[in-house]
Amino acid sequence: MHAFYQDESRRKLELPQSGATKPDFDIVVLHVCSLAWADLEAAGERNHPLFERFDVLFTRFNSAAAYSGPAVLRLLYGACGQVRHGQLYRGAPRECQIFPVLEQAGFRTAGLLNHDGAFDNFSKLLEYRGGLHGKVQVSRQAPVHMHGFDGSPVHDDYAALSGWWRQQQSQGGQPAALYYNTISLHDGNRLSSGGGRSSLESYKPRLRKLLGDFERFIAQLEASGRPVVLVMLPEHGMALQGGGMGQFSGVREIPEPRITLGPAALKLIGLPKARQPGSPLVVSQPTSYFDVNSLLADLVADSPFKAQGAALQGRLARVGNTPFVAENEGMVVMQDASGGYLMRNEQGRWKPQAF
Repeated sequence: MHAFYQDESRRKLELPQSGATKPDFDIVVLHVCSLAWADLEAAGERNHPLFERFDVLFTRFNSAAAYSGPAVLRLLYGACGQVRHGQLYRGAPRECQIFPVLEQAGFRTAGLLNHDGAFDNFSKLLEYRGGLHGKVQVSRQAPVHMHGFDGSPVHDDYAALSGWWRQQQSQGGQPAALYYNTISLHDGNRLSSGGGRSSLESYKPRLRKLLGDFERFIAQLEASGRPVVLVMLPEHGMALQGGGMGQFSGVREIPEPRITLGPAALKLIGLPKARQPGSPLVVSQPTSYFDVNSLLADLVADSPFKAQGAALQGRLARVGNTPFVAENEGMVVMQDASGGYLMRNEQGRWKPQAF
């Protein structure tokens, strides 16, 4: 563990400063609560058509957390390497905060939620810890699609994203970098249409709608004719079928692979057809937020939309890897050199564990 964090402490992205290379595309980051590969398989949606729409698919992406707050901070601090769980809420240097780094590179940054951001001070976390102060909005103009466990409104994803995109197009000028957070798959949500189904029973239709909304949004971006780099990342899984050591469905106390390994993907919208890969390019080595952000930084430094921009395949060869380490408060799971897993409990003891 000590060696892992030493190595991670030396990782930092270098993006061009504004004026050196003017961005010629927008960035949209879709951060999805409660979505892991295990959940997709349990819901029978592992091969949903959305995944074929992407240009790059990270099949061993580790969100490193089983709860939203830590996962969001890990993404927002993802211009530097992974830190210990206990360090997250102490803040991070500005050069480690990915959206201020993008702002320095010439993007107008923004945050958008499909929920009110009140629970666990989520919106304040984005503003005061994540470098999006004064830039986080709630998509209140979008229809209410469901309600959270506390009765708060959860807005329609496509309507929220579509409304933001129309506003962005009307503004023109400076390219934008958007952080979008959706809780449409969150445990405890209730559909506005009723039906009496529990959150677990309604997961599959909610999942299908969310993935379909993302497909519609991609089609809208494509129709606009503007170049966009779209990134989809999971916060953590739902634990739809439960997990190791007797964890019940929906319980996420142990940050195990079935909870923290989720679909991360990237799409270059507006790339000439001759330069598009025929099917998603797969990154199969263990990765986390820094690795995805390093690809994003490569795209900012050398735009794929210019005539002589480097091909995606060559860029992926430069993407690093992050060994599997995931944490909750008091619990750590890591993968050893043999591919097995070790778990450290709250007493600090390490034991082999099969997940």
